[in-house]
Amino acid sequence: MPQRNTALPAWASFVAVSLLAAACGSAAAPATSATAAASSGTATGSQPAGSGARAPEDVFTPIPDASQAPDTGGGAAHGDIPDNAVFLTYRSAAWSFSIQYVEGWQVRTATDGVTIRDKDSSETVRVVTMPPDVAAYIKNTDLPALQSQPRFALVKQNTVKVGSAVYAHLVYHAPADPDPVTGKQVASTIDRFYVPGPGLAIISLSTPDGVDNVDAFRQMITSFKWS
Repeated sequence: MPQRNTALPAWASFVAVSLLAAACGSAAAPATSATAAASSGTATGSQPAGSGARAPEDVFTPIPDASQAPDTGGGAAHGDIPDNAVFLTYRSAAWSFSIQYVEGWQVRTATDGVTIRDKDSSETVRVVTMPPDVAAYIKNTDLPALQSQPRFALVKQNTVKVGSAVYAHLVYHAPADPDPVTGKQVASTIDRFYVPGPGLAIISLSTPDGVDNVDAFRQMITSFKWS
């Protein structure tokens, strides 16, 4: 019996090889793309991988352990600023700045700024000579001074966006300044902002732990202006 020729025609062999190459190329594409991304050093976010840089957060971003945790108690708490509070503007001629505060709070001027306080909440502006490097000043001067105080506990250190500006920012727990009448100190959460200008304004907004004054404090820091 004559044998049947089982060899594939030349055109069929070419088609088979082409299909196999296409399939392999398709499967390899994701790996090639991932390798290119890794070799470029670019992460999926907006910051370069390994740079350590972090984008500034919105002021008073509500995240766990962030500033001004919501009030978990029932009813009004000491230090809670009501939603219908009226704001006035304090102006310092000596230091050329202005900032809003809650009507009825007591204003006490100082040689380096001002402290404006209610019973258990306060805002303080202290002006120091503008350092050449704000981050170095915080690390080497201001933060060590805070850490030397009793019951100080740092919560976070970051940068925040306030309007179109970006400020260095600390959140920490510490006792509030003693009550001028009773001497009592309340466990408090403090947001501290470093605002450069003719000098460096160090703005500290303090409220009792667990009291939500986020909106009022946002208005205060947003209102600050050098004049």
